[in-house]
Amino acid sequence: MAQPARRPAPAGLPARKPLYIMSPAPARMEAGFDHLVLRRESAGVQRFPLARICRIICNRHLAWSGAALALCMTEGVPITWVDGHGHALGNTQTRQLRPQPFSTLIETYLELPDWPRRFANWLARRRLETLTTCAKRAAETGHGLDAGDFQELKREYVYNGTHPLNFGDDSQAWCHALAVDRLHREELQSCYWGYGASRLDLAAELAALLWAELNLDCGTFSTGIERGIVAARLFEAWAHRHEERLHLHLGDLKRHMAREIETWH
Repeated sequence: MAQPARRPAPAGLPARKPLYIMSPAPARMEAGFDHLVLRRESAGVQRFPLARICRIICNRHLAWSGAALALCMTEGVPITWVDGHGHALGNTQTRQLRPQPFSTLIETYLELPDWPRRFANWLARRRLETLTTCAKRAAETGHGLDAGDFQELKREYVYNGTHPLNFGDDSQAWCHALAVDRLHREELQSCYWGYGASRLDLAAELAALLWAELNLDCGTFSTGIERGIVAARLFEAWAHRHEERLHLHLGDLKRHMAREIETWH
């Protein structure tokens, strides 16, 4: 049976926050009635109410009980596993009861035989929009790019998909977790299959746009920052101000897909 979507936090509680569990030592996650129970040999038991959590990011040292996994899926809290080198290994998502209009639009778009080419063109336009937005922000703070630097970034990022790496590698997986969380709230899957068994990894594509924006935005300010909770806190502060960018990307993607389907028909 399909699971319900995430229930809203009770009135009066603070906003949901992400939960990072990156301990290098083995740990185990178990389930309470409405909370998670973290057990570690080197520390006391910790309890985390599900109503306070929007997403969970953890590494392979954390063992999950079936009850804990089921509780997260029931409450609509996605989990992303990371490998410690900036890559997301995989994630859980609640099964949706009914396809939503956007899901139907995506599935119809993926029936187009040449959808990969169309999507690549859309992605290039979003990369250009991302670069332009970052350049505008930099100019507003007095750190604008000269024309030559902008054109070089345009060639490398917009056309080749490469960008400066100014933030720690771990943030790549954190962006992936944020993208999965946004897709879940939009009642969309992280991955779809299209014509000829072609694959659209929507979470990965959105995460790549967000990660590029993070690196373009931060310049070299993160140089020297140690990996771990300090970097995660810096990332969350940045994400809090810019998470809405994922909503804008999805809105533009929805418009693009609708137009392409109408043209094809």
